[in-house]
Amino acid sequence: MKTIAMSLSAALFMMVTVTNASAVTCAEGVRRAGCAGPNGAVAVRKPVAAVPPKAVVVAPAPKPVVVAPAHACRYVNGVRVCR
Repeated sequence: MKTIAMSLSAALFMMVTVTNASAVTCAEGVRRAGCAGPNGAVAVRKPVAAVPPKAVVVAPAPKPVVVAPAHACRYVNGVRVCR
């Protein structure tokens, strides 16, 4: 009788102290992180790190070298014109 009373009191104690099970599962992905529980799920977008802009250095354009072709001269109305 003593073992039955002890087991019943232990079972009663366990039923009183047990709370609701609230399992929560969280995961972290490349773009999002989120958690799912008994009351629903939440997904959060990860913030993008602010990167300061790099300084842009623009080199001056090289000066073009113009070489006149050998046939740059022509005759217009009997006058030789070279450009």
